[in-house]
Amino acid sequence: MQIRVYLPPYIDNDLVDENGYITLKKGATLKDLFRTLKVPFPLGTVHLCRVNYEKASLDRNLQDGDVISFFSLVAGG
Repeated sequence: MQIRVYLPPYIDNDLVDENGYITLKKGATLKDLFRTLKVPFPLGTVHLCRVNYEKASLDRNLQDGDVISFFSLVAGG
């Protein structure tokens, strides 16, 4: 299944294609995605993560076409 991921700057991963998609096996969870991307501190990072723009837990089952986004605690301007 294809998942769209908007990666934060502290995660640099070549598993996400140039359009922001990653392929995961059917039935994968948010925790599986974090493990695949080697996200540091998954328990803390999950609070900065949204699935389809809603809060989600690490055991959330992902679906084809889901959008995973992260927000930063610090923004400049």
